[in-house]
Amino acid sequence: MPYKDPEAKREWELRHRAERLVRRRELRRVHSAQPTQPKVDTDGAGVLLISLLAGGSFAAYSPKLALAASGLMLLAAGYYRKSWHWWLVGALTMLFASVFWKWEKGPEMEKK
Repeated sequence: MPYKDPEAKREWELRHRAERLVRRRELRRVHSAQPTQPKVDTDGAGVLLISLLAGGSFAAYSPKLALAASGLMLLAAGYYRKSWHWWLVGALTMLFASVFWKWEKGPEMEKK
């Protein structure tokens, strides 16, 4: 095998140099002919913001629903190994739900 023997490798490279150069030129030409696509921001900030707004809306409407939604979000973040942003949104939604639940049940809890 030519790659195990340095001398044979050198001879092989010298014999096939023209073919390798043609192949490189062809690859460069093909690469330059492809249009460059604009980079799209895929960090998911829009989805996180929508999730946070929906969680806040759920918390204001029905704290139990918000607790369920935030629990599902935290389970999904753990299962799909999402970044800390998803954990933060789930925790904030749970916090909003807890605050609204306490606020909603506050006068009843104080009387007991």
